[in-house]
Order: sequence, then C-alpha cells, then structure tokens
Amino acid sequence: MKWDKNEARFLPFVVLLSIAFFILFGFLNSTGSNNLAMVRIFEPDEAAVLPVIQNMVAPKGSLDGFLRGFIFYGYYYYGFPFFGLSGIIALPFQWLGQIQNTQLIMLALRQFVSVLPMIIGIVLLVYLQDGFRTYRSILLLLFLLIVPAVFQNALWLHPDGLVLLLSVLILFFLNKDNRSLGKYFFISAAFCGVLVATKLVGVFFFLAVGTVLIWSLVEKKVNWKKALLSAVVYILILVIFFIISNPFLLSEWGRIEYLNIARKQSDMLSSGYGVIYGKGLKSLWPIMQLYYGESVFLITTLIVSLLSIFNKKRNFFTALILAWFFPLTLYLLFFIHFKYQYWLPVALPLFSTWALIFCNKDGFRTINFWRKVIYILFTSILVAQFCLFSYHDYKIAKKQIFREKSNPSIQFYDEVREVLFSELNNPLSVYFDYRLYLPDDNNWEKTTSFDLLTYEYIQENHFDILILQQQRINDYLQEGLVGVNPVEFEKSQIFYRDAEDGQIDGYNLIFRDEVGLVFQK
Repeated sequence: MKWDKNEARFLPFVVLLSIAFFILFGFLNSTGSNNLAMVRIFEPDEAAVLPVIQNMVAPKGSLDGFLRGFIFYGYYYYGFPFFGLSGIIALPFQWLGQIQNTQLIMLALRQFVSVLPMIIGIVLLVYLQDGFRTYRSILLLLFLLIVPAVFQNALWLHPDGLVLLLSVLILFFLNKDNRSLGKYFFISAAFCGVLVATKLVGVFFFLAVGTVLIWSLVEKKVNWKKALLSAVVYILILVIFFIISNPFLLSEWGRIEYLNIARKQSDMLSSGYGVIYGKGLKSLWPIMQLYYGESVFLITTLIVSLLSIFNKKRNFFTALILAWFFPLTLYLLFFIHFKYQYWLPVALPLFSTWALIFCNKDGFRTINFWRKVIYILFTSILVAQFCLFSYHDYKIAKKQIFREKSNPSIQFYDEVREVLFSELNNPLSVYFDYRLYLPDDNNWEKTTSFDLLTYEYIQENHFDILILQQQRINDYLQEGLVGVNPVEFEKSQIFYRDAEDGQIDGYNLIFRDEVGLVFQK
C-alpha cells in the first residue's frame, strides 16, 4: 500500500476517532488506582511492575548509578522495551515529586504504554488494508477498536499493546519490502529483535519471514545465494537488536537471572501456576468467545482471509498475516494455558482482512447474484458480531467505572478495621492474599504471595495475622485439581482445608464473611 496524501481523504476521521477512543480509555483508566493496594486487588500484575518502575527512576546519587538502576531493573518477566518506555513515562513524575501519586502515574502509564501503542498499531493495520482512501478505513478502525480484547487490554498496564504495535510494524516493513529483500526487509528484522526482547512471541515470525524469502525466489526477484545470505543477515540483525533492546544481557549476572526467569515463565505457561491448567480449544473457548467473538464469526473471518489470498492487491500481505497467525495460534491452542491478551497480536491482523468484504454501492450492483448473497451473509455476520462486541464493551466499561464502589474486597477491609482496630498501630507481621484490599493506613509489616500457601511458609515467617480470601480457598479445594508439584500441592491442600474449617494450627479465627477470613495468633 503506497501513501498518497491526495487520496487519503479519510485520514482526519481516522485521527479524530482514534483521539476519541484515547480519551474514552483515559476516563476509564482514571478509576481504581487510589493507592497500590487498590491497584493490586484489580490487577495484581500492575501492582507487581509499578514499584519496579518507580525504583528505576528513583535518584541514585550519580548519573552512572541512575543508568545502572534504570537498565538493571531486576524484574525480567517482561523485557526492557516495556520497562524502558514505562520508565521514560514515569521520569517527569519523579522530577515533579509526583512519583508516589499512584492514581496519576497509573493513568499515564496505562494511556501511553498500553493504549497509545495499541491504537497506533490498529491505525497502521487500517492503513495497510485501505490507505485511508475510503469509508472502509472508518468501519474497519471502529470494528477493531471495539473488539473486547482491545477494550479490555486498554484498561491495564501490560506489554501487549506494545507487542501489537511491534507485530504490525514487522508486517508493515515486510510488506513494504515487496519481496526485494532490501532495506525494509532488514528494518523488519530490527523490529523483530525488539519484539522478541519485549516478549518472546516474536520468534513466531519465522514463518512470515520464510514466506517472504520463498515468494521472492518464486517471483525470481532474487537468487538462492541472495536469499540465503539475506536470511543469515536477518537473524544477525534480530539478535543484535534483541541484545540492544535488553541491555542488561551485557552483564553475566543479568543473563543468568533473565534465563532463570525465562525458564520459570516457560514452566508456568506450559503447566500452570501451582496447579495444572487446562489446554486446548475446550479450555480456552469461553475466553476466546468472550473477547474475540462467536464461532461463526471466527470461522467466517478465516474464510475471508483465505479469500483475500486470491485478491491480487492483497494476496501477499494476507499471506504474511496468515504466516504470522498460524504458528502462534497453534502454540496458544495446544502448548500453554490461554489468556486473552496472548492472541491479540495475531487476531487483529486477521480481523483486518474484513476490509475485503466492504464494497461501495456501485460495486455491489455489478457483482453476480451468488456473490451478492455471500456479501449479504458475511455482512450480516459482521454486523451481528459488532453488536455483540458493543454490548460486551458496555459491560466492561460499566464494571470499570463502578469498580471502586462495587468491589467486595474494599468493603471487607472496613470490617477488618473494625475487628482489628486496637491492632492497627502495632508493628505486626501480617500475611494477606493479594486480591484482598490492605492499604498502608496501619503500622503492619505486610506480606503477600502469588504461590499456594503451606504451613511451612506460614511458620517460617511467623505471621501474627493471616487475612485469607475465601474465593482462593475455594479455587484450590476444587475436586479434580492436579498440582504441578504433587507433594507441595498436597501440603497446600492440607493448609487450605484447615483454613476452610476455620482451624489453622496456632491461630484463632476472629472474623469471617463471604469475602475472607481473619486469623490471629
């Protein structure tokens, strides 16, 4: 798709619609962040990364110390492109003395690290499909923006908006190269290195890159020698930019820690967090249906993308999309536990192929009867899914707006304060489940954990008070659960059974309701 500013008549409307959604997400993202404890109950992942970002930009006494603290941030579950961008956004707040203003900094981070890259990526997809030339650009942009996975992903701080943008940029430069294996081909390699550094899903671009190489050979634009040399150079550029984008890898201990976390993440994704999670279509379908659409829509989307292969203007770009879509999708379907955001960077490019279906009034009149029937059928499916997406987005937005008032964990803490009022100023050691609200309005030393609890853990830490979430107890006492580590899981179930019975060894149950339980020594 070549840029023609004279033909890009719908660009102003694209910009205005994008700004409108950015403002909408800003309004929604201003809620639920009064303090770190509130962030934690809604999105534990956000609460895990915020202190890391704040520490990255904290004064270190010297420029050298600051740069070391900024680069060697220590929490390598996500790569430096995500944390580096987050740190840059947080830096002005440090200068202005607002780094502890949780509500303001979370709003900025969500908007500029999650929302903005995702919107830019979607706009670039629209450009690749229509060039902002026709009404298709507005319809496609609006449809992609209301996909519930997009809507939900815009409401937290996470790398997946950045992953989407980088994925689309790789597709953009592979397409722009036009099978010449020139500079744009190698620019895509640089972005692929940055993507792999951000999240390892970038390695699944291997088939798309292979498609470019084979296609260029078939069209005889290059010979075998250039194709092989280009493949080697592509890998070298990817590796170089992977290291540049994760500069902590230049230190030996940084590499060791990164590899240890990568192995741990791989184990958790393939097995589960404490208990073995389900895999396969049966397990993931409820999530996929909620965030990406009904089966008839998804099947039709795949059909539309396959039909695009036969469109001379779109066939190569569609082939790139499919070559990116299938490897990662198969991996998500069969090898790890599915989460909605994992599919985002391949699902949206696939959804963008719906641009093929839109046609103008004159075009509709000229097609034959059966093509009209197919067009009406496909359009009806798209409109129906649009309505369902809008309804799901409404529910997401409503929940987001009222989440502070409606969250039972916040109300539960009011009860805890009453029960333990005399203990609030005492320097007690308190364990609490991370989905329970426990702000810093007391003198307690607070500890939480994402791992399953055991008596051994509780006794080693000598907690004075345990505040446990009822739902977490219910989850880990479900019948049929299998632990990743059977021995440790059995220890955890012993603890959780005793907690459910209100009789933890060494502790007395002093309060209980449908939200949680409070035990005291």
